[in-house]
Amino acid sequence: MKKIALNYFLDIIVIIVGISISFYLEKQSALAYKEELKNQSLNRVLKNINIDHDDFIFNKTTHEKALNSINWIYKNKDSLKKFSLDSIGYHLSMAIYCNTVFVDNQEEYRGIQNSGLIELIENEKVVEMLQNKYIRHEFIKKIEGFLNDKAVLDDYFIRNTTYSPELEVFKGFVKPSTMNHKNIEHHIIQKLLQKRSLHEFYLYNVDYQIGKDSSLVKEIKKEIN
Repeated sequence: MKKIALNYFLDIIVIIVGISISFYLEKQSALAYKEELKNQSLNRVLKNINIDHDDFIFNKTTHEKALNSINWIYKNKDSLKKFSLDSIGYHLSMAIYCNTVFVDNQEEYRGIQNSGLIELIENEKVVEMLQNKYIRHEFIKKIEGFLNDKAVLDDYFIRNTTYSPELEVFKGFVKPSTMNHKNIEHHIIQKLLQKRSLHEFYLYNVDYQIGKDSSLVKEIKKEIN
């Protein structure tokens, strides 16, 4: 009788151990699957960061072009008669219309957040830097919004220039136009100086994010490896 009871007890132990091992292996398999999903998502985030970098470099060039022309106008505002109408029109066009619209892809990051995969990221730096990255993206877009709100400058440009398609353009941003006269009014100069400050602020934020993205890429690669 004792032998039967012992065998029965051992059978129960074996069953319990077997079920426990099965649950453990299933859990480990699920964790490994989620880990793989997390790494795949982070790899796609890396691709998005590379795309952001290329966009930032292009946008920097565009805003620097605008700054150069605003500075040219301000430097020569009292001696514009020395320059051709084409040159004045070119720089005014560059100063007003060299603006950008930054379009980033946040879908992968939002997917990591919403799916709960972000909880599997062991490196807290990655989580914090990703959050800060997309907060700054929104801030950069706000600056662009202010730069593109230029009704006064648009109106002045339309009334004081003539379309000249044979003139040099910059990547489709600049309207090839010649100035109708060799004078730019004081209030327009002031508007351009305000715009200059926004361009400078934009460039500061973009340069800052480029540096942060470089560090973020290194931290994400550590997390994946």
